[in-house]
Amino acid sequence: MNKDLQRSLIETIQILVDEAINKTEYTSSQIGLVKSIKGFECTVEVFGSETTCVMAEHLHGHIKVGDIVVIQDLHNNNINKFIVNKLGETS
Repeated sequence: MNKDLQRSLIETIQILVDEAINKTEYTSSQIGLVKSIKGFECTVEVFGSETTCVMAEHLHGHIKVGDIVVIQDLHNNNINKFIVNKLGETS
């Protein structure tokens, strides 16, 4: 087989794989510190920057400012972030 054809096939396969990986949706988790709460919406500090999250209903009475929480980004797109667990308190 011609070497140029082989390289072209390998490049094509790599492009297809990269596109498939970029389109794959998965859930990611992060740990953060609750900075403020307003209803079911919270501001949480993660890696030094603040992000807005929605608190799961069953945690509403248990989460307060200063708590350490687990946040899940449902589609790993920084849009749908939810607090799913409380790990502890800082105070």
